[in-house]
Amino acid sequence: MDSSQQLVSNYVRSFVEQDGGSLRFAPIRDEDGRMCWELYGILPDGVERKVMLSKTGKPRIFKSSDAVIAYWQDIYPEASEVTIPILKSGHK
Repeated sequence: MDSSQQLVSNYVRSFVEQDGGSLRFAPIRDEDGRMCWELYGILPDGVERKVMLSKTGKPRIFKSSDAVIAYWQDIYPEASEVTIPILKSGHK
């Protein structure tokens, strides 16, 4: 993957398995103040790209930690852990 290309959700598995990319989750708050996580792909050179949904072009957002864990286990079936960051108290 070229660092200037957009990373879309239907390419994530290839991005990880074939391109040597990795993933991270960034905590955000939704419009109702609930914590959610945006998905980012990290290129081997360290450049980060927000993962966008292939159908809508909107950012890939997980609304629960269970969804984050299930997604991680699907992409990394051999993994025994995943880091799910949280926002600092009082962070909006």
